[in-house]
Amino acid sequence: MGTLVSSTPSRRGRLIAGIAFLIVATALAAWLVPQRPDDTGARKGHALGAGLLEQADLEYDQLRIGKEYWLNLPQATNASGEPVTITKAQFVNLPKGLELIGYKVVSVYDTGGYGIGVRLVKSPSDDITGLPERSSTFTVKAHKPANSFHMVRFRVTGPVTGDTSQCRFWYRQGSVKYRQDLRCVNQLRLAKK
Repeated sequence: MGTLVSSTPSRRGRLIAGIAFLIVATALAAWLVPQRPDDTGARKGHALGAGLLEQADLEYDQLRIGKEYWLNLPQATNASGEPVTITKAQFVNLPKGLELIGYKVVSVYDTGGYGIGVRLVKSPSDDITGLPERSSTFTVKAHKPANSFHMVRFRVTGPVTGDTSQCRFWYRQGSVKYRQDLRCVNQLRLAKK
């Protein structure tokens, strides 16, 4: 004689299925509901990347107190399938010992490509100071790197005791405003005497 198998799920099986459904529904709702905007009205975005620069820690140990330098932010890459319009970018914080002078947007067409590093202002290697200021708002095509990037100008006021770690970008995609932080580690130190 055969064994009877019930086609009705057990109470435990229904409980497990119910919990699994709640977990999936909660995750789906969190993904579908837009993130709350920050104080600028921008939502947290995910469209930008910085390629290999996000993995690197750049080092420069030749700073001199009283001197001014240029330092680039990452060249943003649009990782999404729609164009983005970058409206602003800046370091989240500069370490103690560095005083912000200002930001400048430059074009890869003016610089012969994206240059990584630190440049002493008004030195033979300073190829930024004399360049025209480009619009701080520029569009990046889908799945492409930007043709413009941001530079920060800073003055060294004393020993540098920390690193830069995050760069913040504000952008629009369609009519929605976003902000996104990208990793950008720069270890800047005074020259040894």
